[in-house]
This record gives sequence, C-alpha cells and structure tokens, in this order.
Amino acid sequence: MTKLLCLGELLIDMLPQDANNSAYLPIPGGAPANVAVGYAKLGAEAAFCGGKGDDHFANQLSNALAQYNVNTDYLFTIAGSQTAMVIVSLDETGERSFGFYRHNTADVLLTQAHLAHINWQEISTLHFCSNTLTESAIANTTVKALELAKANNKLVSFDVNLRYSLWENTNDIASNVKACYTYCDIVKLSRDELNFLAQHSDTTSDDYIQMLLNTGVKLVFLTDGPEPAKVYHSAFILNESAPKINAVDTTSAGDAFIAGVLYYLNNLGSDLPLADKLNDKASVKGALHFALKCGSKACLAKGAFPALPVLADVL
Repeated sequence: MTKLLCLGELLIDMLPQDANNSAYLPIPGGAPANVAVGYAKLGAEAAFCGGKGDDHFANQLSNALAQYNVNTDYLFTIAGSQTAMVIVSLDETGERSFGFYRHNTADVLLTQAHLAHINWQEISTLHFCSNTLTESAIANTTVKALELAKANNKLVSFDVNLRYSLWENTNDIASNVKACYTYCDIVKLSRDELNFLAQHSDTTSDDYIQMLLNTGVKLVFLTDGPEPAKVYHSAFILNESAPKINAVDTTSAGDAFIAGVLYYLNNLGSDLPLADKLNDKASVKGALHFALKCGSKACLAKGAFPALPVLADVL
C-alpha cells in the first residue's frame, strides 16, 4: 500500500508571463497539492485533502488534480468561500518570491469533521506543510490529522516550507512548527528555514537538527539551493550535489524534491518494510539521489503541476 495523502492548501499561482512580471497566468498550485501531483506523475497513487472554494477557480483546481490522477475524495467544497491566490514573481535567475491573498479562504476552513471521512486503511503516508499552521483553527485541524495518522501507524512527512508573509506574528512560527515534530518521521527544511528556526529557538543550526532527531524524527532532509543537499539520521549523515542545470522557474523544486523522497521510499529501492527503509542507509541514499533529480527536472519549465517530472524523465 503506497498511497500518499497530502493535506493543506490548493490555490491559484498567478505566474508572470514576461521578464518584467507585468502579465500573469492563473495556474493551479499550493505546496501540498504540488507534492500530490508530483507523486502521482511519478506513477503512484496520491490523494489530496483540503478545502475548495465555490468561486470561479474551484473547478479549475479540482479538474487539474483529476487531470494528473490525484484522488479528490477528500477535497471538500466550503460554501461561500473563495480560493486563495498567490502572486509569484521571478528574478533573472528564476528564483521566486510570493505575495499571498489569503483571508478566510477555503484552504483555512477545513475542519476536524472533514477528517472523519478519511479512510486511513488505504493510506501509506501523510504529507503536510506549515501553511496550515498559520491560524489557530486550521492549525488545530492539522494537528488532529497528525494524531489520526500516527494512531493508524502511518508515515508522516513535514515539508516546513515557510511563507513568512502568511504569519500575523513571525514570532509564533518556531513554536507552532516545533509542536508538530513529535508526530513526524520525515522533516524537510531549506537552509534559510533552518537558520530562521534555530535563531528563533535560541540555538545553533546543528543543535536544532539534533533536537529534531532527539524528538523522534527519523530523517531530516536539508536543501540549500545549488549547494549539496544533506540528510541527517541519528546514525549517519549523507550529502549529494544536485545536477547542474539552467533553471527556468524554481517554483516547484522543493515540492518535486519531497515528492521524489516519498515516491522512492514507498515504491523503489529495497524490499524492506517502509519503516525499516528510514533506518537503512542505502535506501536513504537512493531517496536523496532520486529526489535531487526530481527537483532539478522541475526547474526546467514554468509552473507547478506541468513542470513536475514523470518517472521516465527522472530515470
């Protein structure tokens, strides 16, 4: 059973159509939705759980998930709500910045009652990000989902994926994020996120990673732009450089990376049980290598869903 369930925001990315960021095209996105699509495009089963508006963009979003074979049984229409939107700006290197329009939108209105519909017996792994921790109601729903996943012995993956402008008070970020670690088997951080969280926890970056491992997190994946990525386990540390590319758009690079990690661990490598793969150095090394290839491939085209690679591209 290798079905991935991604929990969180499904929204519209307004992507620039020229170098001056003067014209924009609405493209389906949202970090956990990207991961679901990335996982499905690699060839495995994925489902998405979140709130959907009942506005103009709602059908575009649900149709896009269906187009990429992502199960939408747990995509719930929130009556009277609107779809969140993010304006993506790209610099000359393809690096992006974000401007969010997200007040009382459908993605933050998912409730614990919605979670009762999930059939955990068909799920292998739950994946989420920090964008559903920014407000108390959706944060409580997220933590409840983590509790249900662990009660059903599911792997839990957390891409911290900080979007600072979404937080009313950035001083709340470190504590809200830390509260989730006790449920997590895999945590993904960027170097910038690690530095921010360590600073706001009055510790060093190395000690912060050690804290994660001491909490019970099995694997900590650390990406650092063009620098080598690392993965930390209590018994070993691995690192590998990403393939050299000329990036067009890095919007979905991190999402492709974690989708690659989860796909590899669930579907490739050894015949070990999933839980044992997290402690197997060869399996973790394979996952890191595969994920870096996925992330690099996703930088070669604009947008999120269309840029995410299929298995043949990676292999």
